[in-house]
Amino acid sequence: MIRAQPSLIATTDGARSRVQAAAVAGVLLVALAVRWWAAAHNEFPTVDGTQYLDQAWQLCFRGQLAYSCFPPGWPLLAAVPLRFLPADDPQAMLTAAHIANVVLGVLSVWLTWLLLRKRLGFALSLAGAGLVALLPQYVVLAKSDLSDLAYMCGLLGGWLLLERRRDLPAALVLGFTYLVRPESALASLGLIAWRWRADRRVPWRLVIGHAVLVIPYLVFLRVAGGAWDISSKTVALTQSLEAHPGLGYAGLIGANLVKLAPLLTGQLGVPLALLAAYGVVRHRGAWAWLLLPLASVPLVINPMVVRFWLPYLPVLLLGAGLGARSLVDLVARRSTAGGARAPKAPTIALAVLVASGLAVAAIDDAPLIRRNTEAYYGLKDAGLWLRRPTTRETLVADYKPYAAFWAGTRFLKYPELGSALEYALWARNQDVDYLVVNVQTVRQYLPGLDGLLVSPLAPELADKLELVHTCFYERVGDNTVVYRVRR
Repeated sequence: MIRAQPSLIATTDGARSRVQAAAVAGVLLVALAVRWWAAAHNEFPTVDGTQYLDQAWQLCFRGQLAYSCFPPGWPLLAAVPLRFLPADDPQAMLTAAHIANVVLGVLSVWLTWLLLRKRLGFALSLAGAGLVALLPQYVVLAKSDLSDLAYMCGLLGGWLLLERRRDLPAALVLGFTYLVRPESALASLGLIAWRWRADRRVPWRLVIGHAVLVIPYLVFLRVAGGAWDISSKTVALTQSLEAHPGLGYAGLIGANLVKLAPLLTGQLGVPLALLAAYGVVRHRGAWAWLLLPLASVPLVINPMVVRFWLPYLPVLLLGAGLGARSLVDLVARRSTAGGARAPKAPTIALAVLVASGLAVAAIDDAPLIRRNTEAYYGLKDAGLWLRRPTTRETLVADYKPYAAFWAGTRFLKYPELGSALEYALWARNQDVDYLVVNVQTVRQYLPGLDGLLVSPLAPELADKLELVHTCFYERVGDNTVVYRVRR
């Protein structure tokens, strides 16, 4: 009987491990299914996504790295599945982005599990991974064409490798993350300083691993952009400083913070957001350096949107888990000071509060999984029609780049002008080939184009523009017309 006891313990531990592995695999499969379904129902790109995807196309089929305000890391990832899809199909570019983001979305769930497991134990870690798997805004990212998930996976993957003392692979991952979002340099510098202080010597592997990827990009910026810079995105910082000189810049930062901070509670609910703030401050460790790039968000003129928070939520969940455990332990110590058993009521109450806050936040965002705010049917159909009479060198003007994306042409954004005649003259001066005019964008942004939504055109317009295509829909805002600019 005594000899059998170790075997029994080993069998029990093995069964527990198999159950835990099955639970994690189940969460990953659910994450994959939800993201695949959401991506399959998204037929429209985003504004920034059209530029990312054009970069990916240039890399795949022309072997060129285009200079852009968007760094090349995410286009490089999207180019991998795009290489196996048709070169002349704009839908293929969007599909490539969806494939990459679905994979990265599932990977982010697994990395969240690994991040939490070491410090929070199985139950809390599985709950955190499940939250990332099902939180509506994370599912929305998986059906998008943007770089948030690549950035998130880069930060988490780099830290997990670094924590395991695999410095060179960690540096390569974090160096590539710089190519996705250059603000990751703030996290990298913090982690290098932390390792330097801990080991009392320069962490050369971390430095060299970063340099292998970062320095060639900086040289590319010098050659393509004409000046030394740390990122092609610093133009946004320059514009912000010019638009808000002196103390006005501090006002911009304050206004952005006021808009950005409440977006966290909109994702996690108030109780969990407060726990995250408490845990990060109370239990801060080297992992907290991963949050430092968030400080760069309020520094530029930019609409404060919830996706700025999303790459950092796994780290905040770690803080929330540590904060919750310390609060429960504090209550337990006070309750058992006289030898009594610790009550379960505080733990249950905290769990109910957190779950309630999460439920409210998730219910508000759930419709976004299916909805697409960039569903411009007229611009898509106009672009598909333009594929016939145009080439990749054709210049198409519009307020949004969607028609040009679907046509596979160059794009020029409308300026704000006062009348349709001014737009017609502007189009000639800019060597524009086609004008795309959509009812919704005219109503919202460019009332000066209203003269191009009437038929027949005024005589002063008719000799400059030719109506070549119309798209009519039950929803009037989708109605779109295409004009050829007369030479």
